[in-house]
Amino acid sequence: MEREEVRDQLLAPLLHWTRLGRQLNQGLLASAEVAAQSSYGLWRGRAPIAERDCEELMRMTRENVGASLEGTAAMMTLLPSESAKFWTRTAQAMAACAGAAAASLASSRNGEDLQARQKQFGATLVGSALAWYQLYAMAAKLTEAGVAPLLRQVKDNAQRSR
Repeated sequence: MEREEVRDQLLAPLLHWTRLGRQLNQGLLASAEVAAQSSYGLWRGRAPIAERDCEELMRMTRENVGASLEGTAAMMTLLPSESAKFWTRTAQAMAACAGAAAASLASSRNGEDLQARQKQFGATLVGSALAWYQLYAMAAKLTEAGVAPLLRQVKDNAQRSR
């Protein structure tokens, strides 16, 4: 396995979590904007809440509950395929470590052959470790799938409240 491949596989989960953090930050800011727009009348000392405002609040509540359910469904849909990918990678790496790669070290004929086989075995071990490290990326994918509908709804509410 090339050094650049390992680097890319190590950075991918971190970049995924960074992107998710930025999306959550945008959602938080949009949510604060909606709350500020909705509360503006109360801050100005307006008397009772208008019927139109109550209807809008109920609409936002229904939409947010729907978005939460949509996010849960998206996560549950993605979970089996991501789990299968992880276990497939893990099984392949374990089979490679326990099989020919490890046994081939003992059957090396000379120093150069041993070095080549050690390199292959090392790459197999790195692949095994990366399979477990990718769990971190899987968690980011699942979280992003669950949060995406909520973020979309918050942005829609912010645009509608302007």
